[in-house]
Amino acid sequence: MPETRRLKWAMFIRRNQNSEGETSLLQRAADWSSHATIESLTAETLQQITKNEGVDFATALLFDRFSKSKRHAEFIRRIESLRGCSSVTSAAIDAKVVIVPGALYQERPDMGGDGRLVREVAAKFGYKTDVIPLLSFGSVKENARLIRSWFYQHSGERMILVSLSKGGTDLKRALAAPDAPTLYRNVIAWVNVCGPLNGSRMANWIFASWWRTMFVRAKCRWQQRDFQLITDLLHKPAEPLNFHFPLPPSMKMFSLVGFPLKAHMTTRFSRFCHHTLAVYGPNDGTTLLSDLIAWPGGIFPAWGMDHYFRPENEARNLVAAMFKYLAEEWSSASKIKP
Repeated sequence: MPETRRLKWAMFIRRNQNSEGETSLLQRAADWSSHATIESLTAETLQQITKNEGVDFATALLFDRFSKSKRHAEFIRRIESLRGCSSVTSAAIDAKVVIVPGALYQERPDMGGDGRLVREVAAKFGYKTDVIPLLSFGSVKENARLIRSWFYQHSGERMILVSLSKGGTDLKRALAAPDAPTLYRNVIAWVNVCGPLNGSRMANWIFASWWRTMFVRAKCRWQQRDFQLITDLLHKPAEPLNFHFPLPPSMKMFSLVGFPLKAHMTTRFSRFCHHTLAVYGPNDGTTLLSDLIAWPGGIFPAWGMDHYFRPENEARNLVAAMFKYLAEEWSSASKIKP
């Protein structure tokens, strides 16, 4: 059986086998009396809940609290409503959709980091699209420099930025420059898709062992890739990505991040990463979901989707809903409010 068909069949079986269990899990999370607000779910609290109740329950609990939070509930409700609407809105923002690609987007477009899916959905809404040409396995610092260089040539264009995975990390670093309000003045929205904005503890896992560090370093050297990328993604208080960044006044930020259970991970690699990070709490296979609590802007927890935004048909539906939301907000208020 071809790999694509085998993957789809495995996902179908898992989803049908676990549909009733997921309903029960979500209900138990909704009825959980402790930690009624999302603000009470610190990284340490979620880690302890994971230890006591399992990572699936901790994921369901965080999902429930996001859905009920004063800050995010209305945005989540709107996106869910728009996901159920099959028509393509005739209203569109006079802007270009620009992709900030993820790592390995050139070598492994099958991972989704090249933005093909987003560009196809955007085209149906009548948007022109573009991709910022970053280094496919470049360091955060170097790719941030490339983003800024690209904007010096395109800052006059109104645009919607859609960053994918590590592309969000690169963009976060690029936005930290003092001239960001001027350079990005025509960016009306940033849609961050599964970006590990605080780094990833998978990088910590590599550095926790000297032989893993040496193996990955040697592999990067053999493949002519920049090992600095791994160093840049370290998830620690003192690391370069651990900073709060002010958004330019013109830019509104939205994040679409997967909230998967163990059964939703569809490849051996994704299951391994999810299991490795589970000791720290809910995760999408790369990003710790507890990090999202402090992120700015509207956040949509995508139940059942992993870091690579699978399954693809649900990803298309969600991206389309996001474009509908942006168009509605722009047309009704001339600016975007999460």
